[in-house]
Amino acid sequence: MKITLIQPPKPLYGAEAEEHWELARPFTLFFLAASIEKYTPFEVQIIDLEHKRYRNVSLEEVLQNHNSLIFGITATTYTRFEAIKIAKYIKKTHPDSWIIVGGVHFMHCAKDTLEKIPEIDVVARGEGEITIVDIANVINKRESFEKIKGITYRRNGQIIENPNQAIFEDLDSIPIYSKFTWDEYPEYLFNYPERVRAISIMSSRGCPYKCIFCSRAGMKYRVRNAKSVVDEIELLKERFNIEGINFLDLTFTANPPHVKAVCQEILNRKIDLKWWCESRANIPLDILDLMKQAGCVSLVVGIESGSPRILSKINKGISIEQVVNFCKKCSEISIRVSPYFMFSHPDETVEDVKQTLDLIYKLERFTATCSFQPSIIFPGTELEKIAYNKGILPEDFSWCNPYESDLNKELEQLVNVPLYIDMLTPNSMKKLIVEKKFKQNVNRVSEIKFKDLVPKVLDSIKNQKPSSKFLFSPRFCYEYIKAKLKS
Repeated sequence: MKITLIQPPKPLYGAEAEEHWELARPFTLFFLAASIEKYTPFEVQIIDLEHKRYRNVSLEEVLQNHNSLIFGITATTYTRFEAIKIAKYIKKTHPDSWIIVGGVHFMHCAKDTLEKIPEIDVVARGEGEITIVDIANVINKRESFEKIKGITYRRNGQIIENPNQAIFEDLDSIPIYSKFTWDEYPEYLFNYPERVRAISIMSSRGCPYKCIFCSRAGMKYRVRNAKSVVDEIELLKERFNIEGINFLDLTFTANPPHVKAVCQEILNRKIDLKWWCESRANIPLDILDLMKQAGCVSLVVGIESGSPRILSKINKGISIEQVVNFCKKCSEISIRVSPYFMFSHPDETVEDVKQTLDLIYKLERFTATCSFQPSIIFPGTELEKIAYNKGILPEDFSWCNPYESDLNKELEQLVNVPLYIDMLTPNSMKKLIVEKKFKQNVNRVSEIKFKDLVPKVLDSIKNQKPSSKFLFSPRFCYEYIKAKLKS
């Protein structure tokens, strides 16, 4: 029996957010493939439609030689429509095949998916390594899905939701897929000015925090053994001749003892690598010293708001003081930190957002540029429930129905996901984006020494760049002088 696993391509709408996408190997499919290979006799193939080899290749050409009995399709909310399109095409061309979908999107709207998309046979919920093996064995033996945990499926025209699948408690026992090369998935250290040849790994799963906007909030947090993590790092370093590691944990620093153990293991083995991770702002700051010693040179930190009231409302669990101290500490020890912010939270006012902008301007004196984007509604989140209760999402909203928003593009977001718009108006949201960019440019220019600024200004005038009008606007001159006096 053959099984084909598919990652859909990311949609291209011309939004600015698309410019920051980087190709990463499809971890979800690799884990599933490794489990199928280890625990079944079946043949498994992976089709990563995000890969450049499939650019400008039709779906017909891609799938013409894939006569599998099972097709597994993963998706995020951004790629859901591409996944549905693929499922419909496969069912049309391979009517006897089974189409299984999963991933962080479909797992949270399984019933909606099966109600709207008859071509999809089963939705796998949660972590799929055990579930995909159970599904494959049942289909091969022509048995019932009744005893398979973690799936939603149809039986006699009815949608059945089985109990949840157990999660992997022992992450070190999960088989690793290694049939790829660095050239297939070239990767560099994230958020770092130098081009450092790198590769991604995960040292944990889940997240112990309960932010209202996150689809994985509250998912049981588990960590790998530090020795196992560093064993993998050494193998990858030797195999791919890498100089950097990107930790793709949802929050690498969620468990300080785990962070310390991994760092100490790296130091004990004298592994010379630079690395990146995602962090919280409320960690003990002495951990940053150890992280730096072990090679951490770059990280991102989710802050979301500069308003204490809003931080409490979205269950962020951090304070402004912790944020400032964290970012200052990173700056002092030369860890490049990129803070992430959102606006248009539940009950958030313009005054709340102004507090966020004030914090951004303060942090950007000693951090990388702060990300600033509107809140997005994802399935399975507390924010989705609030959106339904407030009528922001209509009662008949379906994640399977076509959706595009011009406002998203104006706010530099992908157009196929709903934004959370509550107290702020679309106009005020657009103005906030413009305001943030204006201040950001003022701060950037104010950091340039006057003798270096003059030739840049002359070049802007000579080549009639749009920035020339901006540079000589009264407001810019006023803000520039003010920023110089402050510094």
